[in-house]
Amino acid sequence: MRTHKIKVTIPADHQLVVRVPDDFPTGPAEVIIQADSSVEQRIVKLAGVLAPQVPPPPHVDPIADVLQEFRHERQQRFEKLETDAGGQEDS
Repeated sequence: MRTHKIKVTIPADHQLVVRVPDDFPTGPAEVIIQADSSVEQRIVKLAGVLAPQVPPPPHVDPIADVLQEFRHERQQRFEKLETDAGGQEDS
């Protein structure tokens, strides 16, 4: 299988003409048009909440903030398990 990739801009009339290299094999082929969907920028936080469509300022990292919350919660749970386990050993 041979592949030829080109970058195009879809014109207002939505019509494209594609020319492949002369050494490209003739015969049946499949054409796939894939549009860049990153026009709508959304940031998904790990908690599953969609952030606003406007990206946050560069110094704000919502994913890092959520990760820090998870780390803090995990540490609290771990400390509670240690406390509970220590109390059971004394009995």
